[in-house]
Amino acid sequence: MEILFIAALLLAGWTFAGYPALTVWLARGRKPGARSGSAAPWPEVTVVVAARNEAEQIGARVANLLASDYPAARLRILVIDDGSSDATATAARASADPRIQVLSLTGARGKAAALNAGMLQVTTPLTVFADARQAFSGNAIAALVRAFDDSRVGVAAGHLVLAGGESSGLYWRIESALRQAESRLGWAHAASGAIYAIRTTLFTPLPDGLLLDDVWIPLQAVKRDFRIIDVPEALALEPQAVADPAEFRRKLRTLVGNWQLMAAAPWLVNPWRNPVFFPWLSHKLARLLAPWALLLALIATLLSSSPWMHWALIAQLLAYTVATLALLAPTAARRVPLATAAGSFLLLNLAALWSLPQFLFRPDRSGLWRGQD
Repeated sequence: MEILFIAALLLAGWTFAGYPALTVWLARGRKPGARSGSAAPWPEVTVVVAARNEAEQIGARVANLLASDYPAARLRILVIDDGSSDATATAARASADPRIQVLSLTGARGKAAALNAGMLQVTTPLTVFADARQAFSGNAIAALVRAFDDSRVGVAAGHLVLAGGESSGLYWRIESALRQAESRLGWAHAASGAIYAIRTTLFTPLPDGLLLDDVWIPLQAVKRDFRIIDVPEALALEPQAVADPAEFRRKLRTLVGNWQLMAAAPWLVNPWRNPVFFPWLSHKLARLLAPWALLLALIATLLSSSPWMHWALIAQLLAYTVATLALLAPTAARRVPLATAAGSFLLLNLAALWSLPQFLFRPDRSGLWRGQD
């Protein structure tokens, strides 16, 4: 039991502390790459928004994109209406701006099929992917586009900023620092689905029903020897605080998607075929396995008769109690140091535990996508 406990803690420790610390340390002094001050002409770019039943907010989303600090003559917007049962398509066309194109699909096909259909319409050299719910900062598109001044860059990844202060929390600060460090080391392997851009020629059609376009598409670029660059000044702003059930669903969707991705692209777990195998193993796969390791650690301390293991059991139960209370009473938790971070940690690992049975026993995962990340 003691050996099992120590091995489980080592796996969890590497996942949540060791790998992030090593990556940030290795990236010290590495330049992120020049993305500003370029005198190169602005290329044409298409912003692609896949939406389903977003009539209430798609008009504001389109207006936000049209107001971007990007040359108007170089900007196009494609809204893909994924079989909406409301007036999403009509609301998207409301401004009558000639730069807006709306593609209406018959029947709800899912985000992967919607993007595949939409990309057949894109003729610009660069494509920006966006969601219907967030709003871009004014400089976001320009900041993403300038990343492609480097011919080695295939994907430029912006940052999602959540309302309600979550984006300034410990978990998000660590995740943001890790993504920037991976980018500087050439280890980046994903983007935020709310805001990222690609060279259009690198788009590879998504398998039907795939949940994580923001991992599949960047990985195809990496596989072709292009880099993913983190662009922290390109922001997608979440207008409303995310309630806990919605946050759990978002985490669950991502984690189920990672299992699904490995099934669709088994080369990811092959160190000789995956150019970013080490960061993929440590950042993605290990996060799927870590909660099972934590569960084994808890079981090991329950079954052990060793005195020091009893203290380890008490420490775990105390930590999980604080984390649970933080989820149940988030306002009060902000007054307790690290309680909010503990709650986020517990939520992430509960979603990771549930993701495997969801992947194995729920073949229809369409309900995990609502056109939003």
